[in-house]
Amino acid sequence: MPPKPSSSTGDLGSEKVSCPICGRKFASKGIGRHQKSCKQNVQDALDTVGYQNTQIFEFHPRTEKVPELAHFSDFGFEEDTQDQIPQNFSPWRPFRSRLDFEVAEFALNAGLSDNLTDDLINLLKRCHDHSDKFTIETPSEMRKLWDHASAKTLEFKKESVSVDYQGKPRYFDVHFRPLWDWVEEIVTSKDLASKLVWDARHLSRFDGEKWERFIDEPWTADTWWRIQGELPANSSPFFIILYADKNKLSSFGTQKGYPVIARCANLPSDIRNGTGLGGGRLVGWLPIVEEDTAESGKTGFVNFKNAVWHESVRKIIESLIPHSKTGCTLRCSDEEIRCLFPILHILSADYEEQCVMALIRGLGGLCPCPKCLVPQDKLSDLSNTFELRSPENTHKVFQKVNLCSTQAEKEDLLKQVSLRPHPNVFLDLNYMDPYRACSFDELHFDSSGLWGDHLFSQFKKHLDGMAGRTAAVLIDSRFSQMPSWSKLNHFSSVTGTSFNDGSKHRDISKIFLFAAHDVFQDEAVPFQLLRALRAYLNMTMYGDLTVQTESTIQKGRDAVLKFSQMIARYDHLNQRSGNLGLSKSWNFIKMHYHIHQFDDIIEKGASRVFGTKPNEKFHGPLRKIYHHRTNFKNVADQILRIQHQFMVAATIRAELDTLDEFFHQKEDESDVQVIHDQHIYIGSKCEPITIQDVEIKHQSDPSFNRFRLGLGEFLTKHLVSIGEALPNGKAIKLQPHDTIIPFRYLRVTYESMDTWRSESDRLRCNPSFFQKPRFDFILFQKTEQETHFGQLLYLLTCTIGTKPYSVALIQPYKVIRQRPANDKRLGLIRIQKDFVNRDNLQFIPVESIIRGTPAQTDRFIMDVVDGDMFLRMKELYPGYTDVQ
Repeated sequence: MPPKPSSSTGDLGSEKVSCPICGRKFASKGIGRHQKSCKQNVQDALDTVGYQNTQIFEFHPRTEKVPELAHFSDFGFEEDTQDQIPQNFSPWRPFRSRLDFEVAEFALNAGLSDNLTDDLINLLKRCHDHSDKFTIETPSEMRKLWDHASAKTLEFKKESVSVDYQGKPRYFDVHFRPLWDWVEEIVTSKDLASKLVWDARHLSRFDGEKWERFIDEPWTADTWWRIQGELPANSSPFFIILYADKNKLSSFGTQKGYPVIARCANLPSDIRNGTGLGGGRLVGWLPIVEEDTAESGKTGFVNFKNAVWHESVRKIIESLIPHSKTGCTLRCSDEEIRCLFPILHILSADYEEQCVMALIRGLGGLCPCPKCLVPQDKLSDLSNTFELRSPENTHKVFQKVNLCSTQAEKEDLLKQVSLRPHPNVFLDLNYMDPYRACSFDELHFDSSGLWGDHLFSQFKKHLDGMAGRTAAVLIDSRFSQMPSWSKLNHFSSVTGTSFNDGSKHRDISKIFLFAAHDVFQDEAVPFQLLRALRAYLNMTMYGDLTVQTESTIQKGRDAVLKFSQMIARYDHLNQRSGNLGLSKSWNFIKMHYHIHQFDDIIEKGASRVFGTKPNEKFHGPLRKIYHHRTNFKNVADQILRIQHQFMVAATIRAELDTLDEFFHQKEDESDVQVIHDQHIYIGSKCEPITIQDVEIKHQSDPSFNRFRLGLGEFLTKHLVSIGEALPNGKAIKLQPHDTIIPFRYLRVTYESMDTWRSESDRLRCNPSFFQKPRFDFILFQKTEQETHFGQLLYLLTCTIGTKPYSVALIQPYKVIRQRPANDKRLGLIRIQKDFVNRDNLQFIPVESIIRGTPAQTDRFIMDVVDGDMFLRMKELYPGYTDVQ
């Protein structure tokens, strides 16, 4: 923004203003001429490199960086190509040798008891053929070495917090790592120096028709851009993602844990969402207030529990509070000196936890949303938006509360906006808005929530109401027959089974539409619910995309409205049916939260930035430590001690990996075989076989009619099409005794329309894969303009002269263009066999295969298997997957 006019009477034309294109500053009189020139320079550059698949990186004006042009293939995080010089050539210390550490690391990972560790040590003492000496004598010595090594990374502190209840103080222990110490550890790590991103940027891509902005990581979204503009000059933001969730440790839930996990938003998702260096860090273990039979459920007791939570979290974040106001100057690992402002950017949690974070009253309140003031009876209306909560408005409410003379008046004011009386600790941080920080979560709000608790439950009610079990049995059989796919869980049955795994619920929702497509076609009410499921899948697929463009965000918003309309239509039909057993209210918070889903994406980045899924993975290891490494008393100290040892081991292991890379040459790339323009690999090689034996083996299969002649004809045409000479200039005529080599595995790597990076499908062409035949479906490039579907029947290489050619025999399939009415209403893409010639035979070069395409038993293309497939079908068959 231009600076404010000076109060002096000097020449206003001499003031400096920033060019919005390149960010450089110029005198206000000359800025117009410069901008015209700057635009032309960008245009000239684009004319040089070409628009198609070109991107513009526009950096925040504070950086004063010139916009950069890049080709689409350059998209992604910049890899550090320089050799990493180890900072520590003895990273195993205080262990006396590397072998000592690696044995201790093994014992830690295996969860060995002292007795088993002692057995392991005795066995190793008997080994003398290793150049590295093993010197540890006892398990107690190993424990002491872990204790000495604990200084390699941040240790936990333990302090007490006091909160009054009914006029008496109550005390609780909090275990925590000061967050500022963790910030310093991240920014001074040499291994992370090249990975940290400090400046906001807007990214745009030319798609052939227009420039379109896209968003993936937090630094490409709006909040980072806005906050960076509000920071003092020459300072940098350090954005933090915080997660908290109370979880069961014991099988019966009598023992619980309350971990708090921090992640650095300045790191790319692949690092940030991991558990290694730069990944999630356990920074706190909160106390759990025990329920009191006489007090549980009372407003005062619930307020007390919330107060304990916020005073406990204060211990974790209080080291950030002064630096969030003034900044703190540090020499970072790239040797740059920066004034850092720690900013708590995202609160990642389920709904119940978000209510505690935002200090609102939850489902019982008049305004139960952590982000806005939607009335409690308007949660099912996704077509309207409501006033957003803000720190400013909360401050005004508490100003009014403080002026009230009675407790009843105070309570009444707070109840109107569903606030609790305790101060929100997050409001002590500068640049922090806890309401905007609360985020949509696919795992809890969609997979386990809207689908698992509501849609799926309602489908089961409809199935229970149908005569007999025929419909449920049919659906279960189709789930069981669903072709195996690496990106999907496989289920033998679902209609009579309960699931508490969000990822399983997610996959069930994707398969259910195809398994039940014709089950409810004679029942208007459940069929409408099936239409609502298709609208739900479209909504969730848009919401889960890894890279979001302006177009996908708008389509996602449209999908939210479409789903709302489908549910409203179902609700109307259901009520009109008069079946009280199927009555259902759609007025719940996990329905409403979809209003905020795409706002969160615009503000924070793609959904994987703020979802809880990476953090939920912490609970499993913590439960294992509880069950195998504690005596079930005072478990917090024991769990955190072992968890800290894991963190130390990960730190040492990362340093050892850097050391190994430094001393060992990289694998000679000439030894790595790359097959077929680097995107196809065939494996699971079989013994060579004559063509005559292939024909005899498959003589009852019409797909192999004229196998020898057809393969020769294909190879002749193929060699001509790729400009290679035919042997002796004549058509290829294979002989019965000629040999080929069959294969049963195919890995296809393709450029994903979702992630904009390389992704792979692992395909099988195997008559007995785990005792079952598996012949996967594919999408292949038939001509430059045409893509077709097919099913793999046979994979082979055939050598012509001295060069091998990889070939697939397929059964071609085509999309049915004259679609049945119900296919249109459910957004289904149906395929059928395409008999391209009288012999039902088609060979294709394996390099023409684009990707795998899972097809449901009744030959529907499963477009919702992943984001690439979803977008690819939208592009190839516009409107087919919409609810009509």
